[in-house]
Amino acid sequence: MNEARLRRVVAAVDSGRAQALDGRGVNRSFRLVDGDRHLSVKVHCASRSTDAQLLRIRRIDALLRGIPWYPCLMDAALVGSRLVVIRPFAPGAPPHGALQHVGRLVGVLGDLADHGFDPGSEELVGDYATPWLSGWERERQAVVPVLAGERGDLAQAIDEHGAALRAGAARLTCAKRAMAYHGDLHGRNFIVSSRGQLTVIDWDEAGFSRRPADVGKALWLSCRRERGDFVLDADAVQDFLARVHARMRLPYPHAGDLALLGGSGSFPR
Repeated sequence: MNEARLRRVVAAVDSGRAQALDGRGVNRSFRLVDGDRHLSVKVHCASRSTDAQLLRIRRIDALLRGIPWYPCLMDAALVGSRLVVIRPFAPGAPPHGALQHVGRLVGVLGDLADHGFDPGSEELVGDYATPWLSGWERERQAVVPVLAGERGDLAQAIDEHGAALRAGAARLTCAKRAMAYHGDLHGRNFIVSSRGQLTVIDWDEAGFSRRPADVGKALWLSCRRERGDFVLDADAVQDFLARVHARMRLPYPHAGDLALLGGSGSFPR
């Protein structure tokens, strides 16, 4: 770890000299120049700044270094109550439309699945579905206030499909092996440079999962008709599943299980 660089970066963020980037998550993103390097800086919120998350990020970095689309970690450390993560800034822009990035997306999903192992500690394993699958009644009760009123349809869907979701997740789970997990793979986290080089960004939730959680969530994020629309496009789904089957050998009968698993990524937490 370059402690001097880390101090400079934190000082730039705290003083307002770093450029804040737009984002919808609870963590904050910045861009700044340090010497001759353009840096991407992620400052995690206090509730997600833990030793376990720092270890997950470092383990993922050790596994994925050398893959062309992966932005290698430069520094990562807990600074007070904040986890600060520094990577090279990736110039470029997201591709337009799902059809333009689905091939790259499935390639990344396959690479992540190829890079798996038994992490030794369950503290490093988990995905967006884990809280619900490990404590369904607890999570359901916790979100009662959130699902009142206009979101009543979501509450009804959770109750109607909960048993099928849990059964499907069990069929998708491999107890002996965990795969590398990104947590939010969609087109806007794919940056393509002017030379066509792909960089996958936004590794806030990186870790390991014992089920194809990235595939399930990507199915929804990449195959819906429009952004914000949770109705799937049948042709896009068929193309996505065919590519996933060819690259990862996920059986077609698991398609329904994947859809239910990925749908849980939209549950309130």
